[in-house]
Amino acid sequence: VVVATSPQGGPAYVVDLREDSPLLGKVLLGDKIIAIDDDDVQQLSSTEVSKLIARKSRNPQRKLTILREEDQEEAPSSDEAKDALVAESAFLDTNSEHTVTIIAPKGKLGVVVQNRGGGSPFVSDIREGSVLEGQIQLNDRILSVDDQDVRELKAFHISKILASKNQNSARKIVVSRGTIV
Repeated sequence: VVVATSPQGGPAYVVDLREDSPLLGKVLLGDKIIAIDDDDVQQLSSTEVSKLIARKSRNPQRKLTILREEDQEEAPSSDEAKDALVAESAFLDTNSEHTVTIIAPKGKLGVVVQNRGGGSPFVSDIREGSVLEGQIQLNDRILSVDDQDVRELKAFHISKILASKNQNSARKIVVSRGTIV
C-alpha cells in the first residue's frame, strides 16, 4: 500500500496498491487510513503510517480501519479496471498535484531511492536520524536535483548524483508528493 497526505492535512490516504498486495480488491484508491490495529493514525504523516505498516508486516494479521466515501467505486477486479479507477481518482487530479522543494544540508541524507515499474524514482525508506526527516516523505517522487531533471534516471544514478554533491553546503531536491507520476 502506498499512502500520501494532503498538504492541508488529514489522514493518510491510499494512492497506489502493488499488484501483489493482499489488500488488492479490499482497499480502494482514495481510502483514508484512520487506524492500524485499533491505534488511531489520523494525525500521523504518510511517512509514519508507511513505517507503521512496514513494522507490522511480520505480524500474521493487521487490522486497517479505513474511511471510504459513500460514492466511491467498487474495488477494481482487473488491471484495466484498476487503471480506469486511477485515471478517475480525485487524488490524481492535476489540481492536487504539488511539488515540494527541499534544501538538503551537506553530508549523507539517510534516504533510499528506488524505481517501481516505469515510474519516476521515489523515496522508499527514510533512515532513522536522517537529516531530511520531517521534510521528505516515503513515496515522494524525485523530480530534480540542483535543477537537473532526474525523472527518467534510474534510482542508482540519482543516488550517485546526490552522493557526489554531499560536500556541497546545500542541495536542492524537488519532489512530487501525493500523486502517481
